[in-house]
Amino acid sequence: MKHFLKIFFIVIFILNIFVLDYFLIFKKNTSAPSTPIINKCDCPVPACNCVAPTVAPTTAAFKTLPAKKTRTISYIPVPGPGQTLENKWADLSGTEFNLSTADYPNLKEAYFEANLKLINGNGQSFARLFDVTAGIEVWGSEVSSAGQKFSTISSGKITLRSGTHLYRVQAKSLTADTTVFNSGRIKLILEN
Repeated sequence: MKHFLKIFFIVIFILNIFVLDYFLIFKKNTSAPSTPIINKCDCPVPACNCVAPTVAPTTAAFKTLPAKKTRTISYIPVPGPGQTLENKWADLSGTEFNLSTADYPNLKEAYFEANLKLINGNGQSFARLFDVTAGIEVWGSEVSSAGQKFSTISSGKITLRSGTHLYRVQAKSLTADTTVFNSGRIKLILEN
């Protein structure tokens, strides 16, 4: 029986070697063709009436990034000085200036900066821009101070009407003390 088992294992071993050799040496790998496929049925075109696949040319798509915008600041001087004891808005003579928004086509924001004080500092002083051409105040331009020394106060964003306009500073005081406007400027933020 021992002799029979030895022969049996030898025969199995030899058969395994033949089977492995057959698959490794004689059998071709059919899972991936060695040459590129010419058409859908992988045969010559006249033999099977297949249509060769068309390959669309590839083009690289480039994304155009928008140009980075830069901000610059310009200043327009507002002349002075001027003062008032009035407790309602009063024009300050000598503070007029012209401004044309057409000169600033890339204008994004504008602010009014005023150098202002209240003599004796007992209350509050106010200043704003007045659009003489349109006959109305410049929205958002009002500033105030309670200090006895000059300080520069900046408004929030102001609304400048399009076109060329004549502007003037107006001021008032809420007490019997004098509001003094020394000078100012319009701060323009431009974006290119």
